Amino acid sequence: METYLNDPMQGMQGMQGMQGMQGMQQMKLMQSMCPMMEMKIMYKMMQNMHQMMQNMYQMSQMQGMQGMQGMNGMSQFSPMNMQEDKVQFPIPMIVKLEQSSPNQIQISYDRDVEIRLGMKPTNYWIKDTMNVRPAGIATLGRNDNVNAENSLTSNMVKIEPKNGSAKTFILTFNRTIPKGAEYMLIICYVTVKGAPPYSGDNGMATFVGK
Repeated sequence: METYLNDPMQGMQGMQGMQGMQGMQQMKLMQSMCPMMEMKIMYKMMQNMHQMMQNMYQMSQMQGMQGMQGMNGMSQFSPMNMQEDKVQFPIPMIVKLEQSSPNQIQISYDRDVEIRLGMKPTNYWIKDTMNVRPAGIATLGRNDNVNAENSLTSNMVKIEPKNGSAKTFILTFNRTIPKGAEYMLIICYVTVKGAPPYSGDNGMATFVGK
């Protein structure tokens, strides 16, 4: 009691000291717990991220399957239908040529053709295989290439089906075919009936005037 009276703050200091020690211990305990709490929080975050990634992966897999199914569905409808709808037309080819008169040649295709195209003079060319400059009934020289400017015309030849045939035609030239002259008949753009336009050739045949 006397000590307390002499130094009334002594007890308070002691209590403060004890409280200070307890506070420090609590701070140390909190500090020791913080890393553990941080680790737990980080672990939980990692778990959540892992779960999110799994969910995203599953969703992408499902979308990929749906996309594949959609593509398969499209392949069942469009390509097959396109192949079924696409009709392949044969290309007529010349198989025979002979001179039937001094100013006529007769040609035959391997199949019936569109008569209108078979009778069209500009679908036919005559190449002079001997001369650089075309002579006689020729429309191009031996070194010339076929083009729209050097075909036969209606002023040079008349083309008619033989006896109404769609396979055999007679070409009647407005001049006599020179004897001994060597020629090549070239045909392009002729199709079978009902076929779409054709931009290729129908073959060629050589002959010698007689």
